[in-house]
Amino acid sequence: MAEHTEQVRYGRLDKDFVASLRAVTVEQDDAFLMLNLMRYRPWADYGDDRPRITGREADDLYAPVDILAELGAEIVLFGDVVEQPRGDEAWDRVAIVRYPTVRSFLDMQERPDFIARHVHKDAGMERTVIAVCRPMAGALGAGDKMLVDLVTDTEVEAAPGQLLLRVEGSPVNDGPQWSTLVLTALDDEKGAGDHLAGYGGEATSVIVAAMLNTLR
Repeated sequence: MAEHTEQVRYGRLDKDFVASLRAVTVEQDDAFLMLNLMRYRPWADYGDDRPRITGREADDLYAPVDILAELGAEIVLFGDVVEQPRGDEAWDRVAIVRYPTVRSFLDMQERPDFIARHVHKDAGMERTVIAVCRPMAGALGAGDKMLVDLVTDTEVEAAPGQLLLRVEGSPVNDGPQWSTLVLTALDDEKGAGDHLAGYGGEATSVIVAAMLNTLR
């Protein structure tokens, strides 16, 4: 991606996968979903003497909602993690962004206004995973919360009310090579325990209280 991503502190840039994104032709290019798992620093680390703010506040300053809109992209799921039934790493927030093309995501990285905001992300974010995902099967049910399962298992089938997505790769990720994203809408009557599946390989599962959800 752009030079400002080369020395980020919140994860390892997978240069080979980024190169594969750059190699996508116009004929091959299409819309996709980008999963973002986020964990914040208690206090933002800018490395200077500006007023002290939390990592979450720094990320709020970064949030490029207007830039996404100009690119034809939109946030389709956003919320705080309220429970984590499974996984070794703790997460604070989850967002999923729908981009119209791979090129729109890459172009965003080069925009001066986006680069100017990135300092806030680098200061506030302790760790993040971003993953390129494409729907494979299923459809979401209704519910105010979302169970997000990120798994290395490739032999997953969608249960009723679940949306199954293939993870093509992760531009930023220090952990496992994730293969599948499973989304399950939770209602008040059924908690995560009714939906937690046994996956082969590694898995991380979080429950998100959705402040925004237009996924279907």
